[in-house]
Amino acid sequence: MRVRLRCVIVALFLLAGCGTDAATSSVPVPPDEWAAMRNIDSCAILDQAALAKLGQVKAPAFTGASAHNCVATITAPDGTQIVARAYVGERVVADAVPVDLGGVLAFQDASCSVTVKITGDTGISISIEGDDLEKQCAQARDVATAVAPKLKTPPQNQAASPFHGKDPCQPIDQFTKEIGALKQIRRPTIINCELAGADGSLLISYEIVNMEGHAHGEPVTVAGKEAMRHQESDTLDRCEVMVMLKPVLTNSYFTIRFQVMSGSDPCAKATNAANESARV
Repeated sequence: MRVRLRCVIVALFLLAGCGTDAATSSVPVPPDEWAAMRNIDSCAILDQAALAKLGQVKAPAFTGASAHNCVATITAPDGTQIVARAYVGERVVADAVPVDLGGVLAFQDASCSVTVKITGDTGISISIEGDDLEKQCAQARDVATAVAPKLKTPPQNQAASPFHGKDPCQPIDQFTKEIGALKQIRRPTIINCELAGADGSLLISYEIVNMEGHAHGEPVTVAGKEAMRHQESDTLDRCEVMVMLKPVLTNSYFTIRFQVMSGSDPCAKATNAANESARV
């Protein structure tokens, strides 16, 4: 994900128009397309009681970089294990076909993911880890059918993580003080926000980061929280501040990452953006 984010922020810098001719007016801020999903508890979707009909269920837990991504291991009576994943914020792809989950309409794509739409073409997907597609498609439908009531009426829990219920693009009025008049805004996924301004660009990302082997930067404090600031000597026009909110899983933290690209003191701007975000 780090490589992808670096590529994104380079593209944003080019879009920002950092020359002196950049206009001072801001584009309107579009509605948050993920608003209806930000409070959904992905781990509560993998309801242990509902999944018990398929086998013994290990307690669901976050996985990967997103706090909207949860997995549970299910052991069937014959000893076969599957790892089921619930992901909030999945987009239904063009090749997906309708499937019936006992009265709940869903869509299954070529990767075997089964998705119930919440807003437009985005929603909650159920998938099975592995590479045996022949089995996984049936297994994904079985798991999705078992938890269909949770997919139809998703459980809400703003306390599920520090990120639930929050839009990473806010407070946008404060962020634009660092990068100038807003030229472009995107929320490519439920966990991040891309802002391009007249004087630079800012990428905000809500991530679970494994700190084992992570490249540590200069220690700083943001709103009383431990943070680190990182800048490469050969790219002085960009800087990242990562705020460590609280521990989760093993050797991991809930973090907010602020990446600024600007020709004028990007580290100060990233630090200021981090401090402004902490007030929300």
